[in-house]
Amino acid sequence: MKTRDYAGYLLLLSVWGTGCGSTSPAPSTEPEDTTDTSELRYEPCDASQRVGQFTVELGADYTAVQGRVFSGVVPAQVRQVEAQEGECRLLRGRTLFCEPTCGASQTCGEGGVCIPYPTARNVGSIRLRGLKTELSLTPNSGRFYSSGASTLPHPGFDEGARIQLVASGAEVEAFTLRAQGVGALSVPEGPITLERGKPITVSWTPSAAPGAARVHILVDLAHHGGIAASLECDGVADTGSFTLPSGLISRLLDVGVAGFPKLTLSRRSADSAATSAGCVELLVLSQVDRELLIPGLVSCSDDEDCPEGKTCRPDLTCQ
Repeated sequence: MKTRDYAGYLLLLSVWGTGCGSTSPAPSTEPEDTTDTSELRYEPCDASQRVGQFTVELGADYTAVQGRVFSGVVPAQVRQVEAQEGECRLLRGRTLFCEPTCGASQTCGEGGVCIPYPTARNVGSIRLRGLKTELSLTPNSGRFYSSGASTLPHPGFDEGARIQLVASGAEVEAFTLRAQGVGALSVPEGPITLERGKPITVSWTPSAAPGAARVHILVDLAHHGGIAASLECDGVADTGSFTLPSGLISRLLDVGVAGFPKLTLSRRSADSAATSAGCVELLVLSQVDRELLIPGLVSCSDDEDCPEGKTCRPDLTCQ
């Protein structure tokens, strides 16, 4: 079977646009940030309020910064919570209906009312401090901020480092976000089997000093099939293992599956700020993907990956 490498948060480059604004080391003219990481809290935006996100990602062989802020929330991207157990939630896409149909520059909003489709906003220059190389970023023509994967040394920050992001303000007012450097996430190799009615225990090497960092777990069974449902566990303590509840797993399987299902773990610290556009967050993270094996499911890229007599469907499953 052919394999695929899914790049996690680097997908933001294709979703939000490619190319970089200017990137350069920036000598500091401001007082040094004295944030005590012991006082930081894990505070990401709620999805219903999130209009922007900046990430500082510690990849396997790179450290990169990227992000964007929009003028508002896209209602169709806010999933409803169908069930919850502890830190875990089953999220399902919503169907929004507007009559007459919304125009090209609009999207269907709450209550069946068309609203302007959110657009990217310039938040001025972005200064990041606490990395091994201080950065100053400006947006490209699509108002996307990116350091590029080769700008920073690797690793680009120390575990426990005080990291500060300051936006000078432009179309959105100035804001400041703070987080801490996280250690590289280490997860056992190999696929994870997912079965109806059975809990899944995922494990990783815990951080010796997690501080404000937490673990986020995402189970995505149909990212090729257009089925808007997922199982998400957030704010998980960085203890080295966590068990996903069997009931939520079964309900997620009931929604449907597509080819190449995966489980994503990330160790991350998070901060957020309220702006006139909505909530903007900073994530400092290390992320790992693992293949999910589901009894009876054969994933494929083309017919050659399928058993004799079966073909590869558009959802990348053999039937």
